[in-house]
Amino acid sequence: MPVLLNGKPIGRPYLNGRPLNALYNGRIVWPTPADTVTKIEILSTDGKPAPTSLPVDDTVALAARATYADGHQSDLLTDRGVTWSSLDTSVATVSGNTVSWRHGGTALVTARVAGFTSAALSIACAYAPESVSVSDDAGRPVGSVTLRAGESMNLQVKILPAEASQEFTAVSGDETVAVVGDAKPTGITVSPESVTLRVGESTTLDVSILPAYAPQEYTADILDKTIAAINKE
Repeated sequence: MPVLLNGKPIGRPYLNGRPLNALYNGRIVWPTPADTVTKIEILSTDGKPAPTSLPVDDTVALAARATYADGHQSDLLTDRGVTWSSLDTSVATVSGNTVSWRHGGTALVTARVAGFTSAALSIACAYAPESVSVSDDAGRPVGSVTLRAGESMNLQVKILPAEASQEFTAVSGDETVAVVGDAKPTGITVSPESVTLRVGESTTLDVSILPAYAPQEYTADILDKTIAAINKE
């Protein structure tokens, strides 16, 4: 970019054949290739690539490495020689070189070195769960459930905001009264309780897992497979 004086471009001054320079607002007016930044890379403070996603309510400290027109690179810059900016302070703010999220979302962060601004780095931070809504299969809100013994109801659980993780664990305050999810088996009934057969004969056994609403999956076995075998149908 040319330097203007009274609207006209002027060249770099020389004294006795040697080029001079000047500072304006702390910046070199006629920067040399060694002073001219052509690229800025935003990294973690250990020099590794900066993260692209973070867990809930996390922060991240960043560093910048500048590349100059003559090819050399700067040391990692954190708080001196670099200015950090968040492009949306309603999502995340920057203090020094540390980015903090106000709420979940994607922050765009830039670094400025010697008048050159980097491309924006995008870092996403997970949303914190704020509330939980419970509804029935018809979408009606559910505040309480009344059921008879053996009955069950499907409940739809949503974590708010919708962008937050939808992982949850549901528990019952008294599992002797009701359970959430698959019930734990408490017993097994087999009918008939004993069988006497001749060689070549077979019979059918009815197996039930208690309580009736518990999963009915089971494995049947026999102690001496040289005498009889069990086939589950």
